[in-house]
Amino acid sequence: MKANDRPVSRTGLSALVLVLAAAVMIAGCAGPRYATEVRYLPPTSEAGLSCLQGCHTDMQACQADCQSQRQSCIAGIGPQVDAAFDQALRQYEAERRVYMRERQYYQLDRAMQFGLYRDPFYYGYPASFWFTDRFYDDPPVPPAAPSRDEIRAAVIDRECNIDCGCQGAFDQCYVGCGGQVERRVVCVENCDGETPASRIPANPNAGPDTAPNDRGGAE
Repeated sequence: MKANDRPVSRTGLSALVLVLAAAVMIAGCAGPRYATEVRYLPPTSEAGLSCLQGCHTDMQACQADCQSQRQSCIAGIGPQVDAAFDQALRQYEAERRVYMRERQYYQLDRAMQFGLYRDPFYYGYPASFWFTDRFYDDPPVPPAAPSRDEIRAAVIDRECNIDCGCQGAFDQCYVGCGGQVERRVVCVENCDGETPASRIPANPNAGPDTAPNDRGGAE
């Protein structure tokens, strides 16, 4: 029987069961995850509703200007993408050289069929092989070649996806016109035993929230 074909001992099987049980317990202890919902209550007066039209107009203009800035940024992102891609290629070549060396050691290890019987400092190996105490049970994994498209998307996300403050300005305008902007924190995952929602209203005197998904004037 080869070294890798030896049956698993009861001790090893018990240790595996304990590890799996611990993993299940950790997964079960994951804390709840929350998200913030926003609700807009429009003003009741005609003047307030008319004022909201200006808020929406300003919001659209801000978003259009922000999109224009983003497109301008993307148009000039080429040199940064080239530099990032070149760096990724150099890193890939370095990792590929390591992989090729590791694969040679792995193939040698399999060919000599030492496997788990090998002592870390087995003197049958030359001195340069004394570090092979990792026991190559599994073949090395080749590195993934870099993708220019993925690198370009990452650079755009880092450099060009800016927050122009349009939403904050709209909320201020909305409140200035007599409307209300209410926020509440809602549990969205691992919510067993948790309160469904913890409200954080913009107006402390506001009543109970009856339509958490109604965005009102923000639509």
